[in-house]
Amino acid sequence: MKAILTASLLLLASCGRGGTPDIQIVDAWARETVAGQAGTAAYMTVTNRGTGDDRLVDVSASPPVTASLHETSTDGGISSMRPLDGGLSVPGGDSVTLKPGGSHVMISGLTSPLHQGDLLKLTLRFERSGDKSVDFKVASATAGMDH
Repeated sequence: MKAILTASLLLLASCGRGGTPDIQIVDAWARETVAGQAGTAAYMTVTNRGTGDDRLVDVSASPPVTASLHETSTDGGISSMRPLDGGLSVPGGDSVTLKPGGSHVMISGLTSPLHQGDLLKLTLRFERSGDKSVDFKVASATAGMDH
């Protein structure tokens, strides 16, 4: 009887989180840089094919490069960028797109330029799905400018 009660409680607890997330990363890209530029931005679409919600809570790169989640907002015609404290929600059965002019990954500490065609490896940390290593393909410096 105790085993049935324990199993039932565990099942209810997992249902309270909305099921199991299934995170996929598509269209991961970063802008190329020019000599002397130590930072850029990276973008992607995070798709959750599962039934449970998840949250992108951190992004990291190999030192000395750093990566962090940021959001651009415009108020009164003035754009500003700020860290996305608390991460980015990825609901079950939905997608979230990080794109120019919105949420993005800020990259800094680059010791050499990124050129179109290069790969930038980042690790995405999800609250429930854990770490996912992703290769971001470097696109031209003007990519995504039509937002």
